[in-house]
Amino acid sequence: MKLKILVPVDVEDPRSWSAVLPELRQHAKGNDVELTVVTVVPELGTVIAQAAQALPFAATLPGDLRDRVLAVARERLEDMAQIEDFGTIQRIVRSGTIYSEILRTADDLSTDLFVLMSHLPDIGDYLLGPNAAKIVRHARCSVLVVRPR
Repeated sequence: MKLKILVPVDVEDPRSWSAVLPELRQHAKGNDVELTVVTVVPELGTVIAQAAQALPFAATLPGDLRDRVLAVARERLEDMAQIEDFGTIQRIVRSGTIYSEILRTADDLSTDLFVLMSHLPDIGDYLLGPNAAKIVRHARCSVLVVRPR
């Protein structure tokens, strides 16, 4: 039986991948693993609307901006998630609300385990970051949260 592991990563923060690798290797040891790495680009319509209020020139952004941002995210995800330990790694780029797209991906893939990194907490989210906390609360499978060192 394959152990389906989903690793959400932030392509802007390589630690979100590199910090989970030791834990990922530990849990994969002796198992037949199907590894998927997912990144989510926030919905650009909301970002552009907010920017347009503060920066009038934001309305002149190119119409293909979303496609270009998703292409950059794909490239970065490909570069980031390069390891030989797991054979073929499925890479998924989604657009939307981060935690909901990650949970949707997990449901689509019938994920058995999340392995994700939480950022260093600030005063407002001392235990977990907001996306990690929502994933932990709403996931239908086990979640391993790796704390950065």
